[in-house]
Amino acid sequence: MAASAVAYTGGVSSPAGARTLHGSWLLLTLGIVAALQLVVVNFWPRFESPNERARAYQALAVVTRGSLEIGVEVERFGGMEDVATAGGRLFPNKAPGTLPLVLPGALLAHRLAAGDPQGELRLALVLGRLLAASLPFSVCVLLLARLTVGFPRGGPLAVAAYALGTPALAASLLLFSHALTACMLLAGFLLLFGSPRPRWQARMLAGLLLAWAAVCEYPVAVPAAVVALAALPRLGRNGTVASVAGAAVPVALLGAYNAACFGSPFALSTAHEAFGSFAALVRHGVFGISWPTLGGLTGLLFSPSRGLVVWAPLVALAVWGALVRPRWPETVSAKVALAAAPLALVVVMSGYPNWHGGWFPGPRYLLPVLPLLFALAARGAESALEQPWGRVLVALGALWGWAMLWPVVVSFPFPPEDFPLPAFTLAPGLLADGVLIPSWLPPGVLAFVLAVLALLTGLQLLILATPGSRRGERLVAVALLLGVLLLASRLAPPRSWQASLERAVIHDVYAGGPEGALEALRPRADTPARRGTLDALIARRDAPR
Repeated sequence: MAASAVAYTGGVSSPAGARTLHGSWLLLTLGIVAALQLVVVNFWPRFESPNERARAYQALAVVTRGSLEIGVEVERFGGMEDVATAGGRLFPNKAPGTLPLVLPGALLAHRLAAGDPQGELRLALVLGRLLAASLPFSVCVLLLARLTVGFPRGGPLAVAAYALGTPALAASLLLFSHALTACMLLAGFLLLFGSPRPRWQARMLAGLLLAWAAVCEYPVAVPAAVVALAALPRLGRNGTVASVAGAAVPVALLGAYNAACFGSPFALSTAHEAFGSFAALVRHGVFGISWPTLGGLTGLLFSPSRGLVVWAPLVALAVWGALVRPRWPETVSAKVALAAAPLALVVVMSGYPNWHGGWFPGPRYLLPVLPLLFALAARGAESALEQPWGRVLVALGALWGWAMLWPVVVSFPFPPEDFPLPAFTLAPGLLADGVLIPSWLPPGVLAFVLAVLALLTGLQLLILATPGSRRGERLVAVALLLGVLLLASRLAPPRSWQASLERAVIHDVYAGGPEGALEALRPRADTPARRGTLDALIARRDAPR
């Protein structure tokens, strides 16, 4: 056991058997990921996903008009919330770091679908997502496998569970920044701690990637800084200079972007929010983030709709991996970086009133540090999988994450925060009415492909969580899962007006399901405001497309 538990970050080669095992399961994991990413389109014409559209609008503005301003695109493709304003002009309220990776898809979309606004926007979103989210996610999976290669049992499980049983998979299907920042953080960590004496080129690249991650998503500056500071003792003066030089490139580009859009290198887009509630939010604290709160902390970790432990129970093994594994060959600084960077982001985001992150499956603001947590979880799993009870519990945790994720991803992957355990309170009703994530494939073929991919994922996680065990352990794990799922399925969907309205809008408007969910709410529309909202939504649903 001691010989096999060799961590990559210590610079010690792993046994050939560990590499072989990693390779076999890694191919299957990446195959499932690639199949899902290539099959799914995930463009909902009537759901103006603001996080995605803001980026696509700007990329299209650059390639069609040579402009960073998106006022023309808002008029052409439709309005959305994630907008900043300066001098009467409109810009995305997003950090601009993903823009270079969205531009090629926008250019190709414009060439292929010019004259068809809907088709051009769809292609820009899908092609932009492939380069800016899907590809970085697959690279991140490979990097995580490299980092955990010295753990022949815990490593493959951690990699497969991260890739196929956490909300990180959902983010890879969207033009969000989380997959890219997670990849850059993990790559920066490996460049700084992956060898006893990293070369100056690796140190410079690490600085560039860590800073670029922060330019893609401003709060990621916190874990990126933790990783960089933890590496200082092993960098030396020359290494520190090289890292700072690398970091200066994206920072300088950010300053140039801010000056072009908002008149000053130090004026961030988040300080120019155009949407009323967002503008009010950023006036408090540092762009909306204030002192950590207990409510935010417990919500990020344990909320039934957004809690990290609820969506990915295997992260609990990260605590075990950090505290109970004294045989690590890594340096103290590497252990500090792995553990402190995720903790720092959790603490910071607990002070953000919108910690739930809007409509998304799970705690999306924590996704950038999820690979670091699963690197720790691999070490905890290596120990837990030595015992029969450990294998059963680990299997249960891995399969629960799978059961929470897949029903949401294959139906409507934007569950509102009002739905606890949306895999049981939202997705079943949508799936029963034939609502599936958009795809190039016909609905019947798509349903079959998604079912096969989900089944392969569940079987893979079960096998990896019970290596070399007898069939009885797997049967116990499956029986426990079925019992937990039965209990969870008894959870009634929320009955509040807001949740009922959100469900009806998803069903009738966004997903294009059989009409009638909005009309069914008329008896509950007991105020002028509710009746007006309902009438407006029905009119929107019935408007020509």
